[in-house]
Amino acid sequence: MVSAQKSGLKRQLSIPNTEHHSSTTDSKQARIKDQLFSSEEGSGMRAPVVRFGVHPLSKYSLACPQFSEPRELVSFSYDSNRKACMDNRELKYYYPPQLNPPPSLFCGFEKQIKRDHTRNEHIDGLLSALTHIRQQNEDRSVLLRETQADFVMYRGMLTRIFVTPYSLRDAWSMNATKVGSTIYIEDNITSENVAGRLGSSEDHQKMMYGGYRFETLCVIDTPPAELSPEDLNLKLQTRADEVVNTNLEYCSVFRTRLGGHSVISGAEVDCIEGVKPSSFPSRQYRELKTVKLLDSERAQSSFERFKLLKFWAQSFIAGIPTVTVGFRDDSGVLRGIQDFKTQDIPRMVKNKPRMWKPNVCMNFADKLLHFIKSHVVEEGPEMQYRIEYDPESQEIRILSLGQCEPFLTAEYMSVMAA
Repeated sequence: MVSAQKSGLKRQLSIPNTEHHSSTTDSKQARIKDQLFSSEEGSGMRAPVVRFGVHPLSKYSLACPQFSEPRELVSFSYDSNRKACMDNRELKYYYPPQLNPPPSLFCGFEKQIKRDHTRNEHIDGLLSALTHIRQQNEDRSVLLRETQADFVMYRGMLTRIFVTPYSLRDAWSMNATKVGSTIYIEDNITSENVAGRLGSSEDHQKMMYGGYRFETLCVIDTPPAELSPEDLNLKLQTRADEVVNTNLEYCSVFRTRLGGHSVISGAEVDCIEGVKPSSFPSRQYRELKTVKLLDSERAQSSFERFKLLKFWAQSFIAGIPTVTVGFRDDSGVLRGIQDFKTQDIPRMVKNKPRMWKPNVCMNFADKLLHFIKSHVVEEGPEMQYRIEYDPESQEIRILSLGQCEPFLTAEYMSVMAA
């Protein structure tokens, strides 16, 4: 049992949106960074750093480790006020976008309702979903089987790990805490991250908006088969003028296994084809993505090398079989769409120069999760670790941060202790 008193420290739920940060915060972050990226382990550091080298990639060129098809445990929605609701109200249904005339993905940019990115949500939604399962089921054997795993994290963290061998320039940072036999991992969101997002150029913000706009143009709120032709036409007209609200989201919480590691994860689901079935709904889920038109061999190669890698990893991890990609021009006009089958994506890049291999991604993730298990060992929600990838050394390093404000919710810890 885990004592509910472990969650007594107050969690920091928001990140200040300021250009100036306190000297205390800066100095603390500087100390952590210096510890993590010190060239000599133990040289003036308060805590040891352990290292996991990415290279050589050849050591991961093995047969793929076991990977279990993701099985959905529960789903939930974020409403227009960014409140997590344990229902399917935000589940959307796929219906191809109308391309005659081709729509602008930048239309309505000024009217969009933006999610507040100064608020750090940690893994609250994922924990709320697991809490919901426990509150709805009194069978302890089912609870242990459904809600306990070696790792609990959002899909985004697992995707970062998967693609690291081929995304060597992309730094990342995560926080981890161990309670019982489970390691919980969250994104390490700093005030600098938030300031960079809020201060990005208008062009970049339009690119981000275009992705949301594309999703809006690809979905309706009712299964198409249940609509009359007149009602369907009305839905299609309505979605063309719909104001984008980035607070809205539908999430699937699922359980899978990679090698010897059981994982509970959560992922945003863009839409589903047809009515949601009672088992393995992920087989009908669909990812929606946008990219710039591939107008050169270099653009095509970059798309296959980087974009398709992330598309594959995201969809593979969540068991989503289809990725629909919208291709836009420089003005944001949607010029075409193409479906990619997740299982076929690796074959598209096989044997091409400077491309990626799925078995390398999977074996790398398997080995790194084992490494994390071996070094994130001190238990308690206030005991935290930093896991970071440094592009300069091309190493993942783990540092104990000691006692910190817990990122696990008091409600979740209370239910776990019951």
